[in-house]
Amino acid sequence: MKKIGLLAAPLLAALATGALGQSVDPGVPLVQNGNTTVNVFGRGQMLGVLENVADPVRDNNRVYLFMKESRLGTKGDYDGLFKYDVQMAYGGEDANGSNTDMSLLDFSADVPLKPLGDNTILKIGQFRVPFSREGLTDTGYMDFHDRSIANMASYQGRDYGLALMGTKNNWTGTIGTFSGGGPNVPQRYLPENLGIPEVVARFGYNDGVDQDIYHVVQQDLNLTRTTKAAYVSALFTRDTAIGHSTPLLVHTNGAPNLLINPDYNPYINNAGNNTVGSANSLMLGDLYMLEADAVLRHPLGNGQSVEGEVEGSWGGYQNTTGVIHIASARAQGDYQIGPYGVALRYALLSMDDNAGYIGTAAGAKGPTNYHGASMGEPIQEITPSLTWHVKGDNLKIVADFSVYPNCPTFLDPTLGMYAFPDPTATNEDTVAGGTHRSTVSEARMMFQFMF
Repeated sequence: MKKIGLLAAPLLAALATGALGQSVDPGVPLVQNGNTTVNVFGRGQMLGVLENVADPVRDNNRVYLFMKESRLGTKGDYDGLFKYDVQMAYGGEDANGSNTDMSLLDFSADVPLKPLGDNTILKIGQFRVPFSREGLTDTGYMDFHDRSIANMASYQGRDYGLALMGTKNNWTGTIGTFSGGGPNVPQRYLPENLGIPEVVARFGYNDGVDQDIYHVVQQDLNLTRTTKAAYVSALFTRDTAIGHSTPLLVHTNGAPNLLINPDYNPYINNAGNNTVGSANSLMLGDLYMLEADAVLRHPLGNGQSVEGEVEGSWGGYQNTTGVIHIASARAQGDYQIGPYGVALRYALLSMDDNAGYIGTAAGAKGPTNYHGASMGEPIQEITPSLTWHVKGDNLKIVADFSVYPNCPTFLDPTLGMYAFPDPTATNEDTVAGGTHRSTVSEARMMFQFMF
């Protein structure tokens, strides 16, 4: 870490004053005492879903209702020494279990480093990993009910660590190191074989689109001038054997990308001819990813504006038992007219032909648990949406309709069909009925209140 800091410091020291863009609402002020401020914020999202899946066992048409998000937090400034951000999820986002019933999302401090520049900070704690524009976008400020299918390849979620961030004019960058194990990992002092901690860098140009790298929104309802931004991101880690597992294998909270999901990566916990996943036979691997994204916003006058975003990512995982790759792309556009928004999104996910699941037979593809080579065929998403900002993003209604042509579905002969894009099915490995391809469609309506 010392080497990383020494390399990053001169680069970020060169980044000084810069322009800030569309900001995330700080919430409701509770304390305003000189340099000390305390704001409280919260968000609730109710989501209704109508889904059509070709199911030979149960109904093709399904109806769901969820409390998608229920969050509460505080943010502010403590006596000019640091800014802080705390956010909790109170239910609905994770399955009930250890460390998830009331899950800590963010707990970070931004400490100014004046010797390195007026706009250079040390960010420390638990926060979003700076990789992928869509992954960094706050879910309260989206043109759709949630992120796209491409996000399943690039998303890094939250983790704990530290990062340097600096800005000079319209140029900005950050470099940080993280545990690689995801959020909410308890203290466990276990024997380890140290690899390389997760290192992430993100650099780019921003002339007013984003508040900063870590605070990203998908629209500006008060746009008065043309703004644009473009970034590149890179990530690398070499897994560490710690106790009976590794950081990448325990990275379950925060919807990890498919490259480290054992149901789709046949090598991550496979140890060749030894017992799969045993303490002495873990084959430590390398995870590497690259990403680029850009956004343009342009006002049309009379309360109208247009916006476009593009993003692409590529990555891989390798150890002594094999190599697997993944790629994704996303393009979307939005037209705002007063309080109404009309958007269209296209996303593509391309998995490896070897994306499958290895069963208990060590070193072999289990006949009942392997998804099959068809997982390597591209998976597409086409999603139009309508948004009514009743009161900005603080009170809004979002309706979208996703179509996934030729989508993987997994048949459980007893229970029925699971659809790959759904959160449940991304961990579905009981595929005795095989992997199928069919068109899946989902109509959704989300009601959001936020303060």
